[in-house]
Amino acid sequence: MANIYDVARRAKVSTATVSKVLSNTPYVSDTTKERVLEAVRELGYSPSLVARSLTKNRTYVIGLAIPYRPDYLFNDPFLLQVIQGVEEIANERDYNLLFSTARPSNPESAYTRLLRTGYVDGVITLETLEAGEPSRKLEESGLARVTIGYPLSTGSGTTDKVANAVHCDDYNGALEATSYLLRQGHRRIGVISGPANFMVAIDERLRGFKDALTCYALSLDPALIAYGDFTLESGYAAAGSLLELSPRPSAIFCFNDMMALGAMRRVREMKLRVPEDL
Repeated sequence: MANIYDVARRAKVSTATVSKVLSNTPYVSDTTKERVLEAVRELGYSPSLVARSLTKNRTYVIGLAIPYRPDYLFNDPFLLQVIQGVEEIANERDYNLLFSTARPSNPESAYTRLLRTGYVDGVITLETLEAGEPSRKLEESGLARVTIGYPLSTGSGTTDKVANAVHCDDYNGALEATSYLLRQGHRRIGVISGPANFMVAIDERLRGFKDALTCYALSLDPALIAYGDFTLESGYAAAGSLLELSPRPSAIFCFNDMMALGAMRRVREMKLRVPEDL
């Protein structure tokens, strides 16, 4: 592979001049700059990550904190699409990603390990958990941060501080989904939720569900709520418990696609049809 000395020899300039051109430092003539860039193109030279880090005080690494186990992450199509989007933009800008996933017993370990590395220019956190000590330390670290999910201390449509976050409109999505079922005549609607007190998005979806019921003068029956962990298997089990109720629900609102697929599998095993019977 070509190095900076090869570029300097080809362009007939010093290595310092090559560095200035590549870092876009002023006071280099256009003629010299073009000669250096032509040499870079001809030799296919690319500055090393370490060299760029030293000259620009950057690592060109973005941390991606994912508070899920690897086995769950790589089986969830939605999360993989999110990561694909992050990687595409990082790739375009010549950045690398440093993944940090969670240990089974400690979701916040994903945050802790990123902080321990001290080697990222910024952090993207995926689906923020309820605020905990590692999350607060990440917030206090001063690192540039964007959350895919709700920012810390956010819930029920309020926030304590300005934070960079991108998230779905979970409340209105749940409100519209439930309202649709109610307009179809359903009054006994089961819910397959995610783990209690796990993330703000779940609270917002449940709030939308309850408000839709209220518009029809209905209240939530606690017996109609089952809990999963966003996996297909948990949706299967939760649907089984809901469908054992008497009378059973005529519709089920699942809080993610994987649990919905699991629920549909259980429904079909019970010789019920979707959507004719459920």
